Amino acid sequence: MAEKVKESAAEKKADEAERETDKKFEYSDDDVKKAVDLIEQKGYVTKKDFAKMDDDDWTKGFADRIDKVFQKSDEDPYIYFEKFDFAGGDIDSIIWNMDVIKSRDEALKKLSEILNKKIVR
Repeated sequence: MAEKVKESAAEKKADEAERETDKKFEYSDDDVKKAVDLIEQKGYVTKKDFAKMDDDDWTKGFADRIDKVFQKSDEDPYIYFEKFDFAGGDIDSIIWNMDVIKSRDEALKKLSEILNKKIVR
């Protein structure tokens, strides 16, 4: 029974965090639909697709919204959000389908290629 209470508390905390993100940021249905379509077509989205992805907090909430759309569909790919560091101190994000881009390393390489940024090794 104690595990169930902890689980419920964790779920409640996650729901509260999501509502807080929703209060800070607005995500249009059109943007979410466009992102879902792009992920279905090419497997990922970046700030080249959505300039607001320059904001990490906005992007995290956006990834959650995208994931919820997929969860409600017949498809349920594993949608992943990650921030990567590049040479010069730039940090950029990518949201991708792990069925298409299989690893974080592949996502880093794809983001580097798209944004023309040098990977820090």
